Amino acid sequence: MKLTMCIVGCGGYARNVLGDIHDMTDEFEFYFASRDIEKAQQYSEDFGGVGAFGSYEEAASDPRIQSLYFFTPHDTHLGNVKLAASHGKHILIEKPIARTLDEAQEMVRIARDAGVKLMVAENYRFLLTVDKAQEIMSQGRVGDSFGELRQIELQAEGYSHPTEWRKSAEQNGGGVFIDGGIHFVDIMLRLGGFPESVYAIQPPQLFTDVEGEDGIVMTARLSGGVPAIINFSRSTPIREKPPMVHLTGTKGKLSFVPYGRELSVETLQVRRTVRVAAPRRGVRQMVSEFRAAIEEDREPVMSGHEAIRDLAIVLAAYESARTGQVVNLSEPQS
Repeated sequence: MKLTMCIVGCGGYARNVLGDIHDMTDEFEFYFASRDIEKAQQYSEDFGGVGAFGSYEEAASDPRIQSLYFFTPHDTHLGNVKLAASHGKHILIEKPIARTLDEAQEMVRIARDAGVKLMVAENYRFLLTVDKAQEIMSQGRVGDSFGELRQIELQAEGYSHPTEWRKSAEQNGGGVFIDGGIHFVDIMLRLGGFPESVYAIQPPQLFTDVEGEDGIVMTARLSGGVPAIINFSRSTPIREKPPMVHLTGTKGKLSFVPYGRELSVETLQVRRTVRVAAPRRGVRQMVSEFRAAIEEDREPVMSGHEAIRDLAIVLAAYESARTGQVVNLSEPQS
């Protein structure tokens, strides 16, 4: 059975995502909602939709709609969930889940009380390169073995000036780390586990008209004393390069570009390449998982709880950067 999904918020990133999923008409019927009805109608025409709405409320109350996929500013996420849940609609919402843990926990509670599914659109959770890295690490396929994890390094640098509401720390919940860096936090969490503590430094600000940070370097202490380092910047004055993930074990090393099609595998004895299928940024797998969770009446892989774990690490990094102190962490409640 197809899932009727309304795309709520017809902005630039929604167009990027729809480029990946608009042809999934065997799984979905797409509707579109915008406060500008002409924009919603144009998106419906461009991406093979079956209907358009001139308000979010109209979409949420329409009995044809089973789910809402929100592409909206971070400060509206709690209100978005309240709207959808009040009409019994399942919810897919862009990352981060919220600006604060209190907001995020309330969103989870509201969806649970309404009996609807809440999933956060963290497409990096569905990247085939990360799947393969996890498989290699767990099954010992680097030479004789990957061995025990010793270090994680994630680097993502480029030059991309935040615009519109992303320039506001209040609306965004911070700067570039909560908006884009949270993808790499999710990779770290998945491959290394939830950290015991974090320490972060914000470089001198380059984008002076942006209220939140334009770059951050975070170190985390994982279980067993394993260090993880995330260097995330949108203000490095270079042409953007593909982000890189490096995983070092006691017997080998893995390196890959998250959106890439291959992993580099190296030990003292061998160097080889492991290929994966083209992942399409993980978006297709993500929306299919959302549909499956609804059909099977189960928690989605990227549940509200999982998204809260990502958010807790980002907020701890912000606290560390603000205070100059190491911040100890424990598993957050949802």
